[in-house]
Amino acid sequence: MCINKLNIFMIRNLLTTCFLLLFVAILWAQSPRKALVEHFTQASCPPCAYYNPLIKPVLDRNDNKLCRISYQVSWPGFDPMNKDNPGEVQTRVSYYGVTGVPDSYLNAVSSGPPTTTITDEAIRNATLIPAPFSIALENTLLGDYRSMEVRVTVTRTGDFTGTPNLRVAVLERIIEWSTPPGSNGETEFHHVFKKFLPNATGTKLSELASNGDSKTFVFVFPFDKLYDFRNLETVAFIQDDATHQVHQAENAYLNIAQSPGPDVALMQLSAAGTLGDSLLCGKNAYPVVQIINGGNAEVNSLEFRYSIDQGVVQSHTWNGRLGFLEKVEIALPALGFAPSKAGNLLNLTIDKVNGSADVYPQNNVSHIAFYQTPTTTNTSTFEFKPAAQPGQISFRIFDEQNQIILTDGPFADNSTKKYPLTLEAEKCYDVVVSNGTTSLNGTYKVFNDQNVLVFQQRVIGNGVFTRRFGTHTLVGNSSLDDNAGAFMLYPNPTQGDVILHFESSLPVRGRIECRATDGSLVWQGELQQKMRLPASDLAKGLYLVTLFHEGGKQTRKLLVH
Repeated sequence: MCINKLNIFMIRNLLTTCFLLLFVAILWAQSPRKALVEHFTQASCPPCAYYNPLIKPVLDRNDNKLCRISYQVSWPGFDPMNKDNPGEVQTRVSYYGVTGVPDSYLNAVSSGPPTTTITDEAIRNATLIPAPFSIALENTLLGDYRSMEVRVTVTRTGDFTGTPNLRVAVLERIIEWSTPPGSNGETEFHHVFKKFLPNATGTKLSELASNGDSKTFVFVFPFDKLYDFRNLETVAFIQDDATHQVHQAENAYLNIAQSPGPDVALMQLSAAGTLGDSLLCGKNAYPVVQIINGGNAEVNSLEFRYSIDQGVVQSHTWNGRLGFLEKVEIALPALGFAPSKAGNLLNLTIDKVNGSADVYPQNNVSHIAFYQTPTTTNTSTFEFKPAAQPGQISFRIFDEQNQIILTDGPFADNSTKKYPLTLEAEKCYDVVVSNGTTSLNGTYKVFNDQNVLVFQQRVIGNGVFTRRFGTHTLVGNSSLDDNAGAFMLYPNPTQGDVILHFESSLPVRGRIECRATDGSLVWQGELQQKMRLPASDLAKGLYLVTLFHEGGKQTRKLLVH
């Protein structure tokens, strides 16, 4: 058969096209790549205030091609956002050997100043190479409105060398300040790093042995040191720690679903009059609660029931206007109680929303422990020792009528001074110290009439510092701690597992359970005379450990740091 030149030309073109299509198919059997930008900056860094506005437009117009993380470092000045998690920020500083800010890394490579590293061309080139992994990322707000679930699915889609490591970073998409938090004038910060899940070390991906293998990782992030949880974002990235090569990255915002009907959640609760405070002085609690509306109905009224330990239940009705995802802080009428050596428990329930039941009542109940400030005897001793600059420090002690009962300083030397204190029973007192230096410049102590140390306090930093103490009588145990000697939890507070030990006179048959303060079951098991309780994976907070046996039940409070 005769083949003319035109046919030969057409066959060659067809073969070339087939080879090109096959090559592209092989490449895109792998995954499209997103670039990872890690930016090191600081609120008191003058060059940061110059470079950050220059690179932001480049990052914004390439937003669909990349993921961003901004680490607020600890130098050259003050930055409150670094204080939220300085340790894990420092791990990334050390990881790359960052010595100055601002500094930007595009897929783990810094090419000089941020404006040199972060360019349209550099971002485009970083995304051209197909990735050997794909990442699916989903963030879901949990029903307590105080935590989110992060679900990461990693699929191997191609070949690679080395040992891949998955890191998941929690960020706040934007943090805005009314006044600059540092000294460089910046008030707006983007994609600010908050926490790695589960930690800065990350998770090895050794199980993905073949192309097509997939694994899902689930993490829970309890809200901590956030400026606005509605701005939460996560970035998951896969990196080889030996070479720093970044294989893939993906990001996702927090998914906040609107509930049908009236749905509020109890976000924070305190008995001390200030959210986040668990110490009070005296026999009156001043409950304050923060509520958020998660439903599609405007909230106009809330009905509360609250009590301390097993005491009398009080009611309170709030009226106002609360739209979707709006929060309100509500102070409830004061409540009397008997202060306990072991602490007391404030119980609160949102009974009705707009006069009817909440569509999701599980997040309407909270129990929170609170404790007395240090308590001493009517006859006590106050000891004060200035440090390196005695002329820069002084103190005053005030009673409940704001009258000064003792004052001294500035001092001529740093010798220890002792003062007798004659105090009234069942009263509160404030030690107020003024320090004119930025370093440790003094320590004070209070001893009771048996010369037993009640508390001590170091004075560090420039400013005025207040510490409260009292003379109130504390009862032996709260209602949570009947038969307090019967079983013990230690260490408590804890950062890891806990040992439970109880006296042999108690029945051995029974069970034990641990619940979060919202009533949800964390774990349970058969009772043993001495046993280890798994607490190392628990989120920070208060838990109730209850022992059930033939003689009844007993509960202890467990605090996880």
